[in-house]
Amino acid sequence: MNKLLIVLAFITSFSLFSQDYKQNIEKEFSDYLETIVNKDFEKSVGYILPEFFEIVPKDQMIQIMEQSFNNPEMEISLKDPKILNIEDKQHIEDQYYALLSYSNTMIIKFIDEEEESQEFTNAIKQSFDHTFGSENVKYNEESGSFEIYSVKKVCAISEDGKSAWKFLVLEKKSKRDIKKNITSEHN
Repeated sequence: MNKLLIVLAFITSFSLFSQDYKQNIEKEFSDYLETIVNKDFEKSVGYILPEFFEIVPKDQMIQIMEQSFNNPEMEISLKDPKILNIEDKQHIEDQYYALLSYSNTMIIKFIDEEEESQEFTNAIKQSFDHTFGSENVKYNEESGSFEIYSVKKVCAISEDGKSAWKFLVLEKKSKRDIKKNITSEHN
């Protein structure tokens, strides 16, 4: 009986220990999201996979983020970021990879909305509907803002599979850029 208890205790502690990396991914990704919500773009790029900056230089990435979130023609804010799922990590060559999905709501308000026509608002909504799916886009007439719910996939990457996770949001454009970069390196 004692051997059975020892084995069960070992299995339980092993399964709890093996999930610690998911807690680390969750904490580090939540910290990353917080830097974006707080518009601390200098800090946020520290959470991005360094190889990404071979495609888009770090300074350019910071500038893009600042221009997007500090555009004088519109206000953009993110709310309710939530990690939905973290898949089990995979060891490939010399790194560990884990896919995760998260959601958030992006609020976009055009500053000169009063001057914009209904035609403009409809065109913007159609564009957002096409990009995010019409079921995920709402226009709030009272506030003159769009609320966009999105779910995104992210690849978390670590050298030791335990900590120091870096992230790469897997969007269509970034997938094309990565594929183009990989293809050009191997030709």
